[in-house]
Amino acid sequence: MKNILVTGANKGIGLAVASEILRAAADTHVVLGSRDMARGHVAVASLVAQDATWADRITLLELDVCDDQSVQRARDSWMQERLDTGLYGIVNNAGLGQGTVVQTVDVNVYGVHRVCEAFAPLLGHEGRIVNVTSASGPNFVANCSADRQAFFTDKTIDWSSLQAFIQECGELEPDVVQRMGFGSDSPYGFSKACANSYTLWLATQHPQLVINACTPGFIETDLGKEFLGARTPQEAGMKPPAAGAQVIIELLFASPRGSGHYYGSDALRSPLDRYRAPGSPEFTEGN
Repeated sequence: MKNILVTGANKGIGLAVASEILRAAADTHVVLGSRDMARGHVAVASLVAQDATWADRITLLELDVCDDQSVQRARDSWMQERLDTGLYGIVNNAGLGQGTVVQTVDVNVYGVHRVCEAFAPLLGHEGRIVNVTSASGPNFVANCSADRQAFFTDKTIDWSSLQAFIQECGELEPDVVQRMGFGSDSPYGFSKACANSYTLWLATQHPQLVINACTPGFIETDLGKEFLGARTPQEAGMKPPAAGAQVIIELLFASPRGSGHYYGSDALRSPLDRYRAPGSPEFTEGN
């Protein structure tokens, strides 16, 4: 079975990804990570309501990506549930939209790191990791100074350097951050830029795996609605969660096109330092 862990899977894009995984092939099994078990049970019920045959292909796992012990318990629980059964894929979907630098980074970067540290060793050869980031990351980097842009796109970046940089920024007031060369004080965009950089590093640590990041697009989820302002979802051009799941499914199951890359919602490779609109030419090195 292709066992695939999806974090933050009790609603929104995570739940849509779980549904599409189960729909993709009969040999898929969803490990549905949920911080809230009551909501997790509701999510499982909603999936089984779509197709009763999916009931035996879902494992609900209590998983809070911000809690080291919760992540370790989740790993141990999965190992006990499935004995020595490993994983085919990990979808790091859990995310936070609004908060301080410390809060958003704890979910959107450190949360991804905690999950990968615990679960990546369970992946088989050419296993997949998909880190769900956002176009807010490249948009943030585009407004940074040249030296900060170079930092965020450095293929030789290491986790200790990224962690030190995050800690430095988390201790600064927004006006100081602005003077450092950032064009925006958005914690969300900053966290997603860091998550993309983390993906670069993670791919170098696991050359036997296929590890990429992607944006699902502007999707009608609780997180997405935090950025609407006075607009309605229709006015903002939001798409349903099922549409946001498509690039993730592509990166999970399609033939690998490299590792350590960032993809747009149309499943085409995109740059880390500027926005590429869906449907525009795919990014290649040097363009």
